[in-house]
Amino acid sequence: MSITKSNILKYCSIIGAHFIRAPFLWIYGNLSAYTDSYFRFSCYPKCSDCDPQWLLPLYVAGMFPGFFMVKPLVKAFGLKWTGMIAMALTNVALLGSAWSIQVSIAWTAVMYLLLLGPGAGITVSVTFQVVSGWAPERAALLVASTSGMSTMLAVLQNQIITAFVNPKNLQPDAKIGPRTYFSQPEILDRVPEVLIIYGAMTLGLQLAGYLLITNPPSHSPDSSDKVKKNFKCSATDPMTKEDDCIPLDDINSFDDQKKNEAVKNYGTNSGNWKCKQSLDLSQTEKSDSSHYNHCEKFDSEVGGEEEMTKLRADKDWSYTPKEVLRSPVFYAVCFFGTAMEYSILLTSNFYKKFGLLYIHNDKYLTFVGTLVPIISTCSRVVFGIFMDKDLLSFKDATIIGLSLNSVLCAFWYLSARVSDILYMFIILGLAIAQSVLFVVIPTAALRLFGPTHLSTNYGLVASFTIISSILSPVVNSPLLHAVGWQWVFTTGSIFSLLVLCLMTVTSLKTH
Repeated sequence: MSITKSNILKYCSIIGAHFIRAPFLWIYGNLSAYTDSYFRFSCYPKCSDCDPQWLLPLYVAGMFPGFFMVKPLVKAFGLKWTGMIAMALTNVALLGSAWSIQVSIAWTAVMYLLLLGPGAGITVSVTFQVVSGWAPERAALLVASTSGMSTMLAVLQNQIITAFVNPKNLQPDAKIGPRTYFSQPEILDRVPEVLIIYGAMTLGLQLAGYLLITNPPSHSPDSSDKVKKNFKCSATDPMTKEDDCIPLDDINSFDDQKKNEAVKNYGTNSGNWKCKQSLDLSQTEKSDSSHYNHCEKFDSEVGGEEEMTKLRADKDWSYTPKEVLRSPVFYAVCFFGTAMEYSILLTSNFYKKFGLLYIHNDKYLTFVGTLVPIISTCSRVVFGIFMDKDLLSFKDATIIGLSLNSVLCAFWYLSARVSDILYMFIILGLAIAQSVLFVVIPTAALRLFGPTHLSTNYGLVASFTIISSILSPVVNSPLLHAVGWQWVFTTGSIFSLLVLCLMTVTSLKTH
């Protein structure tokens, strides 16, 4: 019965982890065409206090502190309630933006930075810990599917947004500089309302997800903490319950005299546990693997020495945050993440705004934006399966993503001028290339740097979000007005090409 119940909790938690990843990034490219027009015409001039291009990058930048908030929040409230706090932050920001866009771009940007971004960052980390805690052997695949779920949900939400805001498929009727805008009141008046609809959908999906989630077994903010506590020495008396024995972590807190007495009294040669009296416990305390050296389990039914050897190996190669920061692999992964995130921001911000210059069909571009999440999700799942089965290494995945992204960004500008169909294939190809990021970065924190400091190391690995989110609007806005769209897209191509050269000469092996 306990096995059946455990399986039910496992599958419900994994399903719930998919629902809490309700999207924002993947609906923004479609939504921004309407919000930018709203800022220009319905809120002008009092909404001219900031460039709307800052909205998405500041949201992405806000995710970075969210990653580091997870560990203290989990210690204080537990994993599930940490996620509920993130849900509150996310939906306050989304629902509140229906009001803030009528007042100020800057206030909307600040709210996305302080509420929506941290909420999303916490949610991503919680999702990763739920799926890796319940099914660590399928971490890459489940990370791919949970992140892909948010993009799949965007398929429906993009259609709802366009159907509600622009049901008559009206075309942009104003061109200012290199951009086009909707000035029709029947479109602009619906923009705040659609934000309320979107926020309500997100709240409902996330609430359903958290009702399904249960904390994974032996969960802690750092995955090794509970493993250490599980190693106990049985008492000499075979009738003594295991709960009466002293955990090894408690033994480590004793002075030398008490340590030796504890080893003598607990587990000299009892049951399935054996403590080594010959160990100098005062010296083993200095060892990195001291938690595994005091006791060994000799039960063939549960793995015995083979399991203990595996646990020791896991502990040996786990990196502390300081070791991560000294590792060349960390910086290589960060450069990869920065280049790919920069291109993702280009796609999310501009695929529809640029497309409307040459493709005079709003619903067609919404259809393209609807296919993007589907293609991205399928690509993530394929990359996840290949990486789980060791058919594709981290380095292989990064090289494939960067190569494809560099080539497609170089032809992005020309494609819209040539054909509507070609433009669609370029955008979908970019979705395939950029999907690698959502598999490589989360699994890199676990598989390249180990499980011991997972939540902290994941935050460090995701630090590229700060760089890319600041770089994108600082570079793109001046470049767009100075030399036009071609060079905006070319920056994504050049950046990916430079990082590709770095990745080809960098080894991603850490242990």
